[in-house]
Amino acid sequence: MAKNLRKYNLGLIGYPLDHSFSKDYFEQKFLQNKIDNFTYNLFPLNDISLLEKLINKKNLIGFNVTSPHKSNILNHLDSLGEIANKTKTVNTVFISPKKQKIGFNTDYVGFETLIKKINKNIKSSLILGSGGVSKTISAVFDKKQIKYNIVSRTPTQNKNISYFEANKVIGQRELIINTTPLGQFPKLNECPKINFESITKDHICIDLVYNPTKTLFLKKCGKKNATIINGLEMLKRQADEAWKIWVNLINKEYV
Repeated sequence: MAKNLRKYNLGLIGYPLDHSFSKDYFEQKFLQNKIDNFTYNLFPLNDISLLEKLINKKNLIGFNVTSPHKSNILNHLDSLGEIANKTKTVNTVFISPKKQKIGFNTDYVGFETLIKKINKNIKSSLILGSGGVSKTISAVFDKKQIKYNIVSRTPTQNKNISYFEANKVIGQRELIINTTPLGQFPKLNECPKINFESITKDHICIDLVYNPTKTLFLKKCGKKNATIINGLEMLKRQADEAWKIWVNLINKEYV
């Protein structure tokens, strides 16, 4: 990044943020790379209508977005990157000198990287949960031509099915992904209501929750000898991609 003395404020919005690793991750990155003109803080925001006030108060140059705002932030942005426009979900925002807010989706790259490291030709999957991240995973699967259904408590679309329906086919789906917050700290004793008896050693089970490192969902799948993976690597990859976007646009528009 070009040398300059300007201070840049970054952060994470969402609610709650007690579980987040982002502040520690970025502060460690700044320390290791001797970057002293950036700050990164957590901004718990339960009402997205307060976003503009927060940006102005904290003088933000950009921020990450987590639940529950990955989709409802769209009406508060001026433009979208290509993938964000496709998925209609955003997890990274850059703010230009003219205060234009541009939304990006780096979860896509994070999940795609995770899938590439699985040494198996996956053909079918169940995505547990129908929130913003499920749209990103769906886009990756569409690109890779992996058959999938989104499992929802209130299914409304062609590819959305109920948990009752999912339990009928879970044995035939190689990859099971939990995108819900169930099992996330501090609610450690929760997990999606699936038929774990249908999980076998041939399954790959991913939980995008990363705190704790092994959720109840992963523990139950592990007891059935399935391959289990948590969401930490995806989170790190999407954070690095967000950093690249911020640095690139700051160099273009501010330096």
